[in-house]
Amino acid sequence: MTAVTARVPVDDDGAARAAARAARRTAVERGLTGELPERAAACAGELARVLARHSVRGAVYLQPSALRPGLDIVAVGTDPAPGDGADADGAGRWPSGASPEAAAPHGPGPLPDLEALRHLADDFVLRAVPGRGTAVCARLRGPAPGVPGGAREAAVPDVGVLRLPVDGESSCGDAWALEVAPGDGTVTALVADGLGHGPAAAEAAERAVGAFRSSPGLPLPQLMRAVHEALRNTRGAAVGLLRRTPDGAVGHCAVGNVRAYVVGHDGVRHRFGAQPGVVGWNMPAPTAQRLPDAHGGTLLLHSDGVDGGWAWSPGPGLTRLPVPLLPVVLAHGHRAARDDVTVLAVAPARRSP
Repeated sequence: MTAVTARVPVDDDGAARAAARAARRTAVERGLTGELPERAAACAGELARVLARHSVRGAVYLQPSALRPGLDIVAVGTDPAPGDGADADGAGRWPSGASPEAAAPHGPGPLPDLEALRHLADDFVLRAVPGRGTAVCARLRGPAPGVPGGAREAAVPDVGVLRLPVDGESSCGDAWALEVAPGDGTVTALVADGLGHGPAAAEAAERAVGAFRSSPGLPLPQLMRAVHEALRNTRGAAVGLLRRTPDGAVGHCAVGNVRAYVVGHDGVRHRFGAQPGVVGWNMPAPTAQRLPDAHGGTLLLHSDGVDGGWAWSPGPGLTRLPVPLLPVVLAHGHRAARDDVTVLAVAPARRSP
């Protein structure tokens, strides 16, 4: 089963205990051992306390890492306007001294409220986005499978993901999958949005993931047909596929309303179109598009649980976000009412230290 993101709203200081409990539980459920569950609880609790003190409309999101054991703890909050607890100079904004490009442990500016997290987290990143507030990710890493001593893989793309069910439900009708070819590092990604929501939609989405994982290296139209066959006798789904090859080209194949983009520091670089239809039911003959050079951009897929209007006017700073933050900030600010949501962001592969 694809892991579901836990979301803890932060309305007051009491949310810190709820965030800590949820982080500890999520870490244990995902097989993290030793000190990691307690570190996760400490990170989530501290982030919730900071949000309660300095922000409005905040939440802590707990997302199991995409490509290896670990947990991403992301806090997003909107800076209060003057008169909402901040003075006219913005001194009440959280955390004090943050700049749009601040990032620990090397970022500029004092971060007194978050100093302890630098030591608890294996990776820590903070960004302030004009008009949207501030987002922080504390990432805890488990040992890499098959790599002695938890050493990092030779070459990996950085990945951020969020998968949330409709409020009040435990089943998520969206799902995602990602495969990195061991030979040349080709990255293939899927987001599936089962029709409707609830258990039947979740079954369709998970079947799409299973078909994808059985043969992720197929040409994209063939891979879409394999997913289509797997979804027969389900309620069907919208499915989007993206693939980045070592030469920097990006391929795309989609049926239904899963949206796909290439984004970068300069904004939305490319919007891919999709064919109408329902995978598993009335799917047309799938076709693939090819963008010859993505110029190092980030691949982004999301279901219609995020309002696609964001891409026409993303505003300063959004597409510049590191991938651990981008899916959460996008969903936090643009989530559609009463729908499951999945967002997957994949940066270009980089050499690990």
